[in-house]
Order: sequence, then structure tokens, then C-alpha cells
Amino acid sequence: MSLELLSAQQTDEGMAVTFGTDRGVERLVGTPDQMAHLARAMQQVAALGQLGEHESVWLDAVPVGDAIVKLGLNPGGQARVLILRA
Repeated sequence: MSLELLSAQQTDEGMAVTFGTDRGVERLVGTPDQMAHLARAMQQVAALGQLGEHESVWLDAVPVGDAIVKLGLNPGGQARVLILRA
């Protein structure tokens, strides 16, 4: 799944971030700490993608509000993302 940041804003709950994905628009609402954890995990996946992995792996699962955002790599170093709702 590709991931494109569409918007980000502060909310009463903390932060809301909207992504465009292959599956449509996904909105995540979470605390600033959760969003910071997600951003760090996304940076790590991007850095590891340059190593040219040859298999599909999940590297991190980040809780954000009512969702779990799984981040990983596909063969060739392409990032993979899966947003699971509770």
C-alpha cells in the first residue's frame, strides 16, 4: 500500500492525520506521542528500504488511536503499510 500525507491538524484528542492510500483515504487520530512514534517508525522503514531487502517483512506496528499501523518492506525495498482498525 502506498501512503501519501493529505493533511494534519490538532484536535481535542491530540492530532488527526489523513493519508491517501491504495485502499482510499485513511484518517488516524491519536496523541502527539503516538504520532511521533509513527513518524519515527516511518523514517526507519524508509532508511531500511535503501538496503534492498529481498523479502517481505513487517518491521513495526504502531498504535494510533483506534488503529494499528503496520510498517514494513516488500522486495526491492518498497515500503509496505497496513492500517488495521480495532
